[in-house]
Amino acid sequence: MDKGLLDRFYRGECTGEEVQAVLQWFRDNRLEPEQEQDLQALWQVAGEGEATAGDTHEPDRIFSGIRAQIEESQQQNSRTEAHVLPLRQPQFWLKAAAAVLLPLCLIWALVQYASRPTAAPAVYVSVAAAPGVKKTINLPDGSVIKLNSNSTVSFRKGFAGAKREIELRGEAFFEVAEDSLRPFVVHTGNISTQALGTSFNINYSPYDKATTVALATGVVKVDKQEPGQQRQIARLAPGQQLSYNRITHLAAVAPFDGGEVLGWRQGVLNFRQDNMEQTIRKLENWYGVKIEVDTSGVPDKAWNYTGKYDNEPLGRVLEGIGFVKDFTHQRTGNQVKIVFHRPTGQN
Repeated sequence: MDKGLLDRFYRGECTGEEVQAVLQWFRDNRLEPEQEQDLQALWQVAGEGEATAGDTHEPDRIFSGIRAQIEESQQQNSRTEAHVLPLRQPQFWLKAAAAVLLPLCLIWALVQYASRPTAAPAVYVSVAAAPGVKKTINLPDGSVIKLNSNSTVSFRKGFAGAKREIELRGEAFFEVAEDSLRPFVVHTGNISTQALGTSFNINYSPYDKATTVALATGVVKVDKQEPGQQRQIARLAPGQQLSYNRITHLAAVAPFDGGEVLGWRQGVLNFRQDNMEQTIRKLENWYGVKIEVDTSGVPDKAWNYTGKYDNEPLGRVLEGIGFVKDFTHQRTGNQVKIVFHRPTGQN
C-alpha cells in the first residue's frame, strides 16, 4: 500500500477509485507485517506535522468512518459478489487498533511530557542580623521572628510544603501563627523544635556548648535526630527551658527567668556568671564592635561576671564592668581596647 495514498485517505483527499482501493486494503482478512508498518509510519508522519483545526488524530472518528465505509462497501458488494468472504472483525480490529493507537499514544505521551510545567526549583530566603543589629522578620504565614545580633535564619520562600521549616544559627524569638495542617519546625543542628501556635526562644550559638529552648506560651516538642530515627527528648510547658549539651548529649528541663532569657528583645543585656571570653563576645555581638584585651602580666585564671544593663550605651556598660574587674577602656570607632590594672584572679 502506497503511503501517499494512505495519507490522502486520512486527510479526505482521495478520489472515489482511491477510496475503494484503500477500503479493499482494510477489508483484507489479515494485516500483514508490512501493512502494520505502513499504518504505523502513516500515523508517525501525520503526527510530526503541525496540527490544524481539521487535521487532528481522532481515532474513534476515523475508525467509525472507516468501518462505516467498509460496511457500506460490503453491503454493495454482497449484492453483486456473493463469493466475498465475511470479514473476520475481531482479528482485524485488534490489529488495526494496535497499529494505529500505539503511535498515537506515544505521540500523546510526548506532547503531554513536553507541555507539562516543570517543577520550579525551591527558592530559599536567608536573613542575617549583623553584630550590633536586631531584626524583625514577618513570615508569609503571619508568624514573626525577632532575630538577635549575629544570628541567621533560612527558610523556603512562601513556606511551600507540608511543614513550615526554619534553619537557625544564633538566637531568635518565634511568635508562631497557628496552622494545624502545617507544623512550624525550627532546626538547630541535630535538634528540631516543633510547634503549632506558640511563642518560644531558641539560642543555638556555635560558641556555647548548649542549645536552649525556652517556651513562653503554648506547647512545643523537641526532637533529636539520630542515625536512622528521630527521638523526642522533651515536651515543654510555658515557663520551662530545655538545655541540651552538644558535647555530652545530655538534656535537662528546668524553669527559666523570663527577664534574663527573653530580656534581649527589649534591649536588656544580661550577664550571668559569664567568663571573660563570654563577656567580651556578648559585648561585641550586642554593640557591633571589636574588643582587644591587653592581658599582659595577667595570670590565666578564670573569672565570671553577673550584671544587667537596660538599654545602656557601650561606654556605660564597660565602665560598670571595669569598676568590678578593675580595667579601663579606650574606644576608637568600632575598635575597643581593654587594659587590666591587676591580675584578674584577684577579683
